[in-house]
Amino acid sequence: MKEKYLEQIQQGIKCTNSYRSSEDTLSILEESNTLIDKQSHALLFVEKSQYDFWRLYFYIQDISKITWGFFQGKKLVAEIIVRESQNEKWEPIVQTFQEKGGFKLYDTFIRLYKDKIDIDVQDVDFSMVETPCAGDFLKIKELLEANFDVYCDRIPSVEELESLAKTTFVIKDNGQIVAFFIAEKKGVTLVYRYWLVLQNYRGRKYGDILMKRILTSDQEIERITSWISQKLDYSILAHKRLGFKEDGLKNYILYKES
Repeated sequence: MKEKYLEQIQQGIKCTNSYRSSEDTLSILEESNTLIDKQSHALLFVEKSQYDFWRLYFYIQDISKITWGFFQGKKLVAEIIVRESQNEKWEPIVQTFQEKGGFKLYDTFIRLYKDKIDIDVQDVDFSMVETPCAGDFLKIKELLEANFDVYCDRIPSVEELESLAKTTFVIKDNGQIVAFFIAEKKGVTLVYRYWLVLQNYRGRKYGDILMKRILTSDQEIERITSWISQKLDYSILAHKRLGFKEDGLKNYILYKES
């Protein structure tokens, strides 16, 4: 069976939203929380998320010959990352998922980037900024669930949050977390993940302090990236004022009710 899956992976590699290696994909197909729909012209599979939906991945050889009734009764989310130069190829595919598959375009994210620059923090007071302790990660997860979207913001598990501890900074008031900034280091690139200041604490420059703290936390960083929903005009403008530019990548979030 592995050989048949591998053949379909290789044949559908030009129309896929799975960016894992073939070996990693084959391993996932064997896991108990993965469901598979092997069709003559496509290999589709879903992974159970920690919430009420399944993440859909596909390798498609011919989209016109897909049987669209796959994974009935499951709430599905599919992400399709597209480079600007490939829009002409991918936009009809996204449209087909909507028209024939019953998916809705839930959101679209763009990626922004900037090269790291030296920041003068001589007069910045970082004394209020802390690294999270062991008991903080569950609370951070609860704040993420209350303030972000589980369908498109990829809320991490507590274990994943713990793995990001070195690039996570928090501000507390009377022992309670009121602001945090979470990033992820990938080689020499720093990826912004989550940035939150609770409503009652905005206007105190906590977000600015946290950003400056994370930007000066690792001298190896050469590049910074951030995915932002196209709906958040104010956030996109704020990033661009800081020197961020769009790099031509879009992430289409497709959603289908069970």
